[in-house]
Amino acid sequence: MFSLLVLVTTFNILRDTMIVLMEGMPKGLNFSDVLETFMSIDGVVRVHNLRVWALSPDKIALAAHLAVKPGANTTTVLKEASRRMYKKYNFFDCTLQIEEFETQMESCKQCQPPEC
Repeated sequence: MFSLLVLVTTFNILRDTMIVLMEGMPKGLNFSDVLETFMSIDGVVRVHNLRVWALSPDKIALAAHLAVKPGANTTTVLKEASRRMYKKYNFFDCTLQIEEFETQMESCKQCQPPEC
């Protein structure tokens, strides 16, 4: 009986531990919402290499490449993207790379969002 009680009470801890060890998507965070937040920033045309993973149950990391319109103010885009990510999602670590959008990104397999 005691082992059953221990198993039931530790299930959430084991699940959270596996998410961290497997560098999985943190529970309660929607990949599509993060993508939409980036796309709502003025000047952002495409987001690729978007990665979100758990460093611990309460610390989440993000890395992404933001393709911006030619001539866009990259400093402004970077500051706004960082501000929104920290404000809305409270990421522990946020690594963003800004690059100028090129037409071949339309057909680039790596530039497409994942099909989950």
